[in-house]
Amino acid sequence: MVRHQISTTDLFTGVAHVCVVTADVDRLVRVFADRYGIGPWRVYVYNRSNMTVDVDGEASDFTMRVALGSLGSCGIELIQPTGGRNPYADSLARHNGADHVHHFKFDVSDFTAAAGHLEGLGMARTLDGLFTGVDAKAQAHGVYFPTESDLGFTLEIGEMHEAFEPAPPEYTYP
Repeated sequence: MVRHQISTTDLFTGVAHVCVVTADVDRLVRVFADRYGIGPWRVYVYNRSNMTVDVDGEASDFTMRVALGSLGSCGIELIQPTGGRNPYADSLARHNGADHVHHFKFDVSDFTAAAGHLEGLGMARTLDGLFTGVDAKAQAHGVYFPTESDLGFTLEIGEMHEAFEPAPPEYTYP
């Protein structure tokens, strides 16, 4: 395998989003928007029609609802697990059902080099997902690494086809 040579100081270039896991994405969207003025939010449904995911190296057929918003240049992602074996339901159970920060997604200058660096630290991918939007050929790819013992949270990195556009949301609020 040929590894891209890149300085570790150049691997991560910013924070793409912070993810909060919740048992009720609709409630949390309203709290962010109505109490804190953060929004608008686009709420999506993800299932086997628009995502293919491996969890801990095994294919997983789960469903979730995802709300996307932003605060300045940082995205905020809210995830509600709705079925199947997934890391979000497990995380909610570990937090007694309370909303909590699950992961940070870092922007990377080179996805292959960043993934190789994290794998070189002995970390296996705990989630590896492909997400399909309007054009099935233009996908987004997200990968989780277990950095909790080092950073206190799961780390996500990803790459996206330049033409990726998500399917229309279930709804937008407000």
